Amino acid sequence: MRIVAISDTHTQHNNVKVPDGDVLLFAGDGEFHSNVDLIKFNRWVSRLNHELIIVIAGNHDFFCEKHPNEVKGYLNKAIYLKDEQFELPNGKILWGSPMTKTFLNWAFMDTEENLDRYYWSKIPKNTDILLVHGPAYKHLDTVSSGEDHLGSKTLAKKIEELKIPYVVHGHIHGGYGIEKSEDTTFINCSLLDEDYQLVNKPVVIDV
Repeated sequence: MRIVAISDTHTQHNNVKVPDGDVLLFAGDGEFHSNVDLIKFNRWVSRLNHELIIVIAGNHDFFCEKHPNEVKGYLNKAIYLKDEQFELPNGKILWGSPMTKTFLNWAFMDTEENLDRYYWSKIPKNTDILLVHGPAYKHLDTVSSGEDHLGSKTLAKKIEELKIPYVVHGHIHGGYGIEKSEDTTFINCSLLDEDYQLVNKPVVIDV
């Protein structure tokens, strides 16, 4: 099964050249501030050539946080996940969450303690692909200067504990790329750089 992963398009999704694949994963930050933004995004994904499209929100997607019961109605050409799992056509288990650790006053954020207690604790033990907006600590979680690690320490601990094979995220634009550890392949699929220029390509993996 071929998976195409993208994130952090920030309203520029119409300019993205999306490769063909079986499943498209969107890891948040389309900048959904209103239902109109979701309608436009939904119209875009309906034109893509993928059997399945799975979407989570990110810290810029305030409408999704404020109106959680309305999102799936507007995003009816995709599967929208909020702290829940989905079984892919090949039987692999994916779990998706928009949460990141608190930084200023953005959407879908909480303390490390609360993330661990109320969100990461829900991740099933048999998860094959973890789709989250924010990265795990020390895994593709630095800006281009590379000074500070911005990822979640409790998420990193949970990933190590469960030995999740694939972790797909965005949020930290400067961390774009792929990193492999002994048990996990980490994928930061942010398409925009830190200046919000569309410079990165969608990430394609076969699972």
